[in-house]
Amino acid sequence: MNILVYKWDIFTYEDIINELKKQGHLVDVLAFPVSSHIKDEVFEEKLTKYIKTDRYDIVFSINYFTTISNICHKYKINYISWTCDAPLLSMRNSSVYNPENSIYVFDKKEYEYFNSIGADTVKYLPLAGSPKRISKLIKNKDKYLYDISFVGNLYDKNRYDEMINALPPYLCGYMDAAIEAQLNVSGGNILNIMLTDDIIDNLHQYIDVQSENNSLSDSNLKLHFATSVLSYKVASIMRTNTLNSLGSIADVHLFTTSCTDNMHRITVHPPVRYLDEMPSVFASSKINLNMTIPNIENGIPLRVFDILSAGGFLMTDYRPEIENLFDINKDLVVYDGTDDLVAKVEYYLRHDKERELISANGFDKLQKLHTYSHRINVMFN
Repeated sequence: MNILVYKWDIFTYEDIINELKKQGHLVDVLAFPVSSHIKDEVFEEKLTKYIKTDRYDIVFSINYFTTISNICHKYKINYISWTCDAPLLSMRNSSVYNPENSIYVFDKKEYEYFNSIGADTVKYLPLAGSPKRISKLIKNKDKYLYDISFVGNLYDKNRYDEMINALPPYLCGYMDAAIEAQLNVSGGNILNIMLTDDIIDNLHQYIDVQSENNSLSDSNLKLHFATSVLSYKVASIMRTNTLNSLGSIADVHLFTTSCTDNMHRITVHPPVRYLDEMPSVFASSKINLNMTIPNIENGIPLRVFDILSAGGFLMTDYRPEIENLFDINKDLVVYDGTDDLVAKVEYYLRHDKERELISANGFDKLQKLHTYSHRINVMFN
């Protein structure tokens, strides 16, 4: 097939484009900035010129763009998108019903929601890894011989901290209580539940939030505030506290662009390049951490697949879909809260053979069932 790939700044495109070409598809790439996921006349004109050549069977993008879907609908060309973020406000739009769409979401909770409202254009598909490509990149294992590594953002700059000064004390207190409650929940998300209709009404009085060109409805304001505001604040506190707890018992190394003034007994490094440096961190470190942001309710984030693709030993917080794709304690290790994580870290740092067997099993499982080749076969065949 002839495929037009809309490419924006996310690393997974290289693996996807390479796999499409490997499977015999002809691929052109459109890399043009989109100012609005909903409607962007300049971008739409650019996309229309490509489509009018009649060269393409499919337009593809990572994450869903309403503006792409509507152009594809207008010219009756298939549009495939695969989400790497959840939930996406751009999908809370009537365009998801466009019959040309095949929208693949990695969080089954999202799939179930759209299934419940009759959007049969939305399908479930987990994310993937690239073990063959990554294995070839791992050359210097001696550089990152650390007990524990975490590669990621601490979300020290988040929208909650930016807007909290605009709220009255009673709303600040309520938000702080919601954050504290979420921090005590492992493997679930209660933020959306905590935002009652009364709280949303009050938020409208103090915060003018807009999504792209459209004001948010009450339901979407709730979703936006829970996922784009509170969730990132929770992740910031959770990641900082977790790493500080581990720093008291082990050699912990953090690779990040975030401010680390609140980190204690942690060795901080600059960020590593995704495509060629990060795999060596995962392959060399005894334990690699994944801490999932709360707005991903059921799904498995990309970092899990990145670590397993490098043959790294993974300890991750729980999400329901992990049990459907991997064997817990055989392919990876799941922890339930900080105390459980500390205990398991102490155990696996003392048991090298068990740790190495689990990392080998995780790599093998990923290579057999969860590569980009497997996912491309589902989406394009």
